[in-house]
Amino acid sequence: MALRLDMPVTLSPEMRQLAMRIGLGALVVLLTAYVLVGMPLLEGRKLDASITETKLQLDGQQKLLPTIASISAGASNATLTAMEAPKPVPVPRAQAYLMTDQLKNMATAVGLETLDVTLNTAGMAQDPDTIQAQGMFSGQNDGVRAFLIELARLPSLARVERVEIRAVDGHLEMMVLLRIALGG
Repeated sequence: MALRLDMPVTLSPEMRQLAMRIGLGALVVLLTAYVLVGMPLLEGRKLDASITETKLQLDGQQKLLPTIASISAGASNATLTAMEAPKPVPVPRAQAYLMTDQLKNMATAVGLETLDVTLNTAGMAQDPDTIQAQGMFSGQNDGVRAFLIELARLPSLARVERVEIRAVDGHLEMMVLLRIALGG
């Protein structure tokens, strides 16, 4: 019997069932191959990329490690020790008003602009051995840092109650609330 293209093809029910079983079997084999081979390959590629990225980050950190170690060794917590307030040397009560000028001069010396410096005598009711001073200053980061260090070295400083710093139009504004020790 010769095959022709226009010849009708009839499938028996058994043949149809066999074709469906073969198709379903092939689908199960492909799905199993994907789960057992394809997914681990894709996950392996993701892990390789992650490992490569982590190695690059570690290399960068290891290149910076000697520099960071030398800075840490040289600093030995220098910032905190420089900020410790020495034992206060009281200012005579009759000269307390001069503290505003001293704070202004300190700010000017480190490159800060003094916006306002005031003394608050109302706070003396809570602590009669100190007077509260408040100052508003404006300047750059280095000046703010230098001012805080100079403030910590102020002999009559009893304590710093509050420091607020905010960025405004390309510079920093700092509000300092502190107590000056008073004596005889």
